[in-house]
Amino acid sequence: MKKTLLILSICASTLGFAQKNKFGIQFNAGAHLLGEAGNGLSLNTTLTYNFVPSFGLKLDGGLDIIGENNLNRLGLQLNLNVVKIANKEAKFGLEVHGGAALLNNGNYTYNDTYLLRGDDMVAIMAGITPSFQVSEHLRILVDATYMPKIFKIDGVITKYLNTTVGVAYGF
Repeated sequence: MKKTLLILSICASTLGFAQKNKFGIQFNAGAHLLGEAGNGLSLNTTLTYNFVPSFGLKLDGGLDIIGENNLNRLGLQLNLNVVKIANKEAKFGLEVHGGAALLNNGNYTYNDTYLLRGDDMVAIMAGITPSFQVSEHLRILVDATYMPKIFKIDGVITKYLNTTVGVAYGF
């Protein structure tokens, strides 16, 4: 009984001091730009975890469709909200993020349209995300993520930029 009460009191005190919007999810749609294979469509979703209101991690997955290329992406990035450092109550936000991603290019060159087959790559990525807080949990955002270097590539795509518009919801 004492252990149960201890565990319940620790959980209650932790939840009492917990920050809002620690976990979040984002959905974005937009354009794939500045790639050697041309322009195309970009769709992605992101799971976020904030250690503090201004700093956290992003795990994102995306699909970029450029001509006959289907780029599937899974990335992990550090995220810093520079506006939240100065003013935690600001409606506008400006996040900078950077990290690495695994990419797969499933296309007809490799006679492949399957995930995790075809041309597998590793990329470094960095971006900027201005946002506007609509409500306590909901934000509208514009994201520009640039991949300046893609390693282990057999195709023509060696760098590209995604520009998307989306919504973010914090729990």
